[in-house]
Amino acid sequence: MSVSSSTLTEAVIGSPSAPVVVLFGGNPYRRHEVVNQLATLGDITVYGTLSEAEGFERLKAQNGRVSLVLIGGRYDADQRARIKAWVAAHLPGVPVSQPGYDYPYANEAILADIRRKTGL
Repeated sequence: MSVSSSTLTEAVIGSPSAPVVVLFGGNPYRRHEVVNQLATLGDITVYGTLSEAEGFERLKAQNGRVSLVLIGGRYDADQRARIKAWVAAHLPGVPVSQPGYDYPYANEAILADIRRKTGL
């Protein structure tokens, strides 16, 4: 099931046992693309956010049920450090995916990294 604002997808909701990905994004159009792209992986829940603050709120709202954090390309080194430190402190063992930093910023590479880290 998709949750939309107008025609832009903000989230896809998988089954209760689906991996949960929280996307720290900044552009509503790119968020739409990435959320829909990740939905092609199968049974997955993806929440797309548009700011660091919104991303932290979404992480907290998940009550520990997060399988992966995806940090989009617009985040600078300080923001990335804060996000990774928060994840390490509050969600130990949850992987972080950083396209453009840990691997090339390309749709295929994003899918491959998410697939590998979530087991999809």
